[in-house]
Amino acid sequence: MLVILVIVLALVCLYLLFRIRSMQAAQKVSVKTDLMKTAFIKALAREIRTPLHSVSGLAEVIAKDDLYLSKGEKKSISTQIRYNTDLIATLLEEVTFFSTHGEGKGIQTERFSPNLLCQRCIDANFANLKEGVKLSFRRGLSEDFFVTSDARIIELVLSKLVRAACIFTEKGEVRVGCSCDNSSHLLTFYVEDTGAGIPEDRRNHLFNWFDAPDEAPVDTEFDLSVAQRLAGRLGGYIRVDDRYQKGTRMEFTIPVHF
Repeated sequence: MLVILVIVLALVCLYLLFRIRSMQAAQKVSVKTDLMKTAFIKALAREIRTPLHSVSGLAEVIAKDDLYLSKGEKKSISTQIRYNTDLIATLLEEVTFFSTHGEGKGIQTERFSPNLLCQRCIDANFANLKEGVKLSFRRGLSEDFFVTSDARIIELVLSKLVRAACIFTEKGEVRVGCSCDNSSHLLTFYVEDTGAGIPEDRRNHLFNWFDAPDEAPVDTEFDLSVAQRLAGRLGGYIRVDDRYQKGTRMEFTIPVHF
């Protein structure tokens, strides 16, 4: 009888130990998930700030009593305001997409210049540069080159890649560029830097959803996982160029129409 009692007590202790470890693991996942959600909200607030500032500036311009605007100038300002409000709407729609794993904002195609899109991302990220680091555009396409895709989602993804490069580059340069394979209708944006590079143990997990390690800069790795999911919605992908030896080179490739 005593032996049976000891066995029962041992089994109960094992069960309780298993439950405690399970609860500890669940709590750790919950804490990490909360950190990632906080990072996403912070990133969203940061990205909305740029188009909001643009809209605010345009509003101040058209509010001046002594300002005369031609029909072309009015159309240009209207186009800029509409673009920025659409960008804000896209960001807000992504909140629903990432919080519920739903479809998010539908793909909206338009003709745009990859060169101008790169320049907008560069202009928006000068504030993230470390002192002494240069941010430049390597022009690989002609000024009259246009493609059709969802420019707003592409700009969100590219801006996240540029921001990450700026944050992790202590000296040297961050370069942004794009190229196109006309035969396969693939457009590739790239961001390369002279930073320390990505640790080998993170390369295979860099874009995994909710997979930043405890010691990692959560908001940055979370930005990259968001960027990969957005790229996938366009039928594209982001990858690290393992052949690049001067730092880190990220490539963002998507199918486009001409």
